[in-house]
Amino acid sequence: MRVLFAALSLALFPLSTVAETIEINYTYNDEVSVDFSDLPRGPLRVAEFSDARRGVEPTEITADNLGNSEISGGYQADRPLADIIRDALVQGLAKGGASLVDADENLRLEGGLSDSNVQLVERDGQQSIQLTLRASVSLQGGGRTLWETVLFGRGTALVSEGIEPALNEALDRMVRGLIRDDYFLIEVL
Repeated sequence: MRVLFAALSLALFPLSTVAETIEINYTYNDEVSVDFSDLPRGPLRVAEFSDARRGVEPTEITADNLGNSEISGGYQADRPLADIIRDALVQGLAKGGASLVDADENLRLEGGLSDSNVQLVERDGQQSIQLTLRASVSLQGGGRTLWETVLFGRGTALVSEGIEPALNEALDRMVRGLIRDDYFLIEVL
């Protein structure tokens, strides 16, 4: 009877998996070919980013069930993922010489994390983590929207390396997507 109860309990209430919490130490290291040091349309502020994902903790990188893999519990960042994306974009702008302000701006970059997804993929016979991030961003100025887009970033790393290299690659792509966007550049330069 006890064996039947234990089996039934496991079927109805499976063992919970715990997400691995990781400390994010992202730094944007790519060269920036655009000079943001003189923004003729006025000072720029990067507003706090929101998290539009539903049913997900702000620090959760993935809510996917990754089966019986080593990473079945998923990953949790040490701070909200939307803040990590915002900070990455700030680093990219600053690396191009932008002097960002906290108030009295003429231009304001707003945004929000809309999706994060982690999948296990097979690459060259090895199991890898593929992380995809999407964030909606808009440039506000003069009481109207001047520009908007969805920034997309994808990164891949071997499972043995953990999620951090995949996250760094995804963030790099998002930053490049912003600072190389011709329409964004037209509005700020």
